[in-house]
Amino acid sequence: MKSLTRADEETSSHTCPRYDNAMHFNFATVLIAVAFAVSIYLLLNKSDRMFPTIATIASGLELLLAMHLMSLSLAKFRIDVILPGLLVVCGAICWGRSSEKGNITSSTALLLIGAIQLLFALHLF
Repeated sequence: MKSLTRADEETSSHTCPRYDNAMHFNFATVLIAVAFAVSIYLLLNKSDRMFPTIATIASGLELLLAMHLMSLSLAKFRIDVILPGLLVVCGAICWGRSSEKGNITSSTALLLIGAIQLLFALHLF
């Protein structure tokens, strides 16, 4: 069985092993991933798909930016405010038009995640 600790480290009962290639999650990245998943759920489960499509594109762009797979540099516009603002507006409109439990929950999650991101981007929270 392969050891999870480095060979040169001595492990005892009072030390914890170090993981060199452990995966670490950032809270902001997890929120963006949840917003992307929720917007896809809304896109697949609603008949009116304009606002879920906008939310999916906005959260997808945020996820690509957070994973460093894409970079946007806009000097005149703050993309960190625009994308969460789109999530808030789309989440609120989807919430107002929803009548099923799953869609209401997804819309609420999208609205709250967008609001949290917007408050952090505006340095209000």
